[in-house]
Amino acid sequence: MTTLEPQEHTQRGLDLAWATLGSPGSWFDGAERVALAAEVRASRGCALCAERRAALSPSAVPGEHAGSGALGAAAIDAVHRISTDPGRLSQRWYGEALESGLSPEQVVELTGVVGVVTIADTLAIALGGPLRALPAPLAGEPSRVRMPGAEVAGGWVPMVHPDRAEGPVKDMYEMVRGAAGFVFNVARALTAVPQALTGFFMAFAPNYNTHGAVPEGGLSRPQVELLAASTSALNDCFY
Repeated sequence: MTTLEPQEHTQRGLDLAWATLGSPGSWFDGAERVALAAEVRASRGCALCAERRAALSPSAVPGEHAGSGALGAAAIDAVHRISTDPGRLSQRWYGEALESGLSPEQVVELTGVVGVVTIADTLAIALGGPLRALPAPLAGEPSRVRMPGAEVAGGWVPMVHPDRAEGPVKDMYEMVRGAAGFVFNVARALTAVPQALTGFFMAFAPNYNTHGAVPEGGLSRPQVELLAASTSALNDCFY
């Protein structure tokens, strides 16, 4: 088996995750998923998002988001809020998103898209390279299959308990448990939509290897956590 260099490993994971953006998902079709990705990028220059971030309460600022308009207003607002102001998301906001017409699984799936695009774009910007072109959407309908065993317990969205996991979710849990010794909540957050879970981890895992032996020239676990905590603080990440 060919051993991949670290940068090749990262590239391979991002390539696979990026390709899934154009495929039909569980609750959005391929065109909608590409539109979700486009909204992540549009949110960075969105005047309404900037005004809301500067306000004491984002809900006090009305208006329309800058974007393509290819999605419903509820999905666009959710993508923009998750992308630009995650530190002030609340259970009340989540409830309002559901009242506006989104299902819990749709919130999970679009969050996974936000994660993949944010990881890929942040890495490209950090390396001084161009952003990836959005993939062409593939034909097909969403599966609309709900994940067995996903329930609301300890969080806002449905999640699968490690003891009841099956299929790709069980495989992911075993990988996480083998690396960390336990299944952390971040790994559970997207389990209501396994495609969102696997897509996110394909992009995430190669860029955040914090367990096991430290490769030559690599950062130790304490160094990685210091950088992650500092970055989270600068970005008002409540986690």
